[in-house]
Amino acid sequence: MLLKNALIWYREQILRGHILVNEETGLIERISLSKIIGTGSDNLEINLKGKLVIPSMVDIHSHLRDFEESHKETYETGALAAAAGGFTTVFDMPNKLNPINSPESLTKAVERAKRIQWAKIIPYVLLNRDTESSLISNYPYLKAYRGITTGNYLTSISEIKEFLIRSSGILVVHCEDNARISENLKKFQKTLENHWKIRDSQTELLAIKNLLESTKDIATRAKLHIAHVTLIESIKILHSRSVSFEVTPHHLFLNNDDFSQLGVKGKMNPPLRSKVEQHYLLEAFLKGQIRIISTDHAPHTIHEKKDLELSGVPGLETCLPLLFNFCNPIDKRKLALIINALAQNPRSLMNLSEKGIIAVNEPANLTVIDLKKRKVVRGDDLKTKCKWSPWEGIELQGWPVLTIREGKITYNDL
Repeated sequence: MLLKNALIWYREQILRGHILVNEETGLIERISLSKIIGTGSDNLEINLKGKLVIPSMVDIHSHLRDFEESHKETYETGALAAAAGGFTTVFDMPNKLNPINSPESLTKAVERAKRIQWAKIIPYVLLNRDTESSLISNYPYLKAYRGITTGNYLTSISEIKEFLIRSSGILVVHCEDNARISENLKKFQKTLENHWKIRDSQTELLAIKNLLESTKDIATRAKLHIAHVTLIESIKILHSRSVSFEVTPHHLFLNNDDFSQLGVKGKMNPPLRSKVEQHYLLEAFLKGQIRIISTDHAPHTIHEKKDLELSGVPGLETCLPLLFNFCNPIDKRKLALIINALAQNPRSLMNLSEKGIIAVNEPANLTVIDLKKRKVVRGDDLKTKCKWSPWEGIELQGWPVLTIREGKITYNDL
């Protein structure tokens, strides 16, 4: 497969050239910045006409549901949504109706994921009191919940300490202080309007401070990673302790003022913060202080959102357009921020073998962006099974139009 006449993110530069992909090995075979590469008559040639080729994205935090919740999303529809969003690898969270915390449930998810071609799906294991001991010691990706959210699972500090002592893997922690949430529920009625008061800023800060203080003296080969950080103060604390974290597109591009229009479509855990806090997050991103962005893609049916007021929003397909739209006009510095946060740093954190760069003999995991393409977000157009978005009706500029995973096209909207 020859991708010709492209703008290529190559060696930290945006350069015009051509990429030859070996579909059999799944590797990049050749990169030319001058003459078009000669190919055999049977080879596929795609004229990109100046569109941008970047390393594909990796989402380390997504809820692909499936199994008992396949009415919301399946591994197929979630992988299709990932491919449409420019992602080739997605890490699936374990807080399902029947959680992934035993060898049997993990094997079931892994075998299910193997049958999916649109994106590579890697399951997390839930860390709680019922988690099989062998998984704590040997499985590389676990998730802990310090505040009750979808699934109603909770992880104690002692269980986190046990993981740090026994594991060399990665533990992603949902940091909301459950005791603080319980206290706030005594003060505020459990209504949609009070959701942000019940899960206020202190629920995040207390959980992060308690986690770091409780684990500071443990010698470990494992890594802690904090999910969906929403506050600039949290970022400062985590930077000072060299603990990795992620920020979501909905916390970057929505705030509490949007809640009046969005209603339950803007409900998530942790909740949207103030417009000022959102501004600080965007500033932190532009300063390179946010090293990882993840979608926290959490599809519920529109009826579940309206009738049950469940928390979570879909985001795999809108993540890149939101970032490119915000960074328009794109330049080398802004593009590096996007690629670092969604391609290179997630791969590094999760110890993936690929580097997230475009180079000869690297896996051909590539995303093509049409920087000029303007499109209105429509739920009906999305690949996700839930078919809705908090950005419904918003026009964004800069969309993925081609996704290639290991040399094979998984999404094509050229």
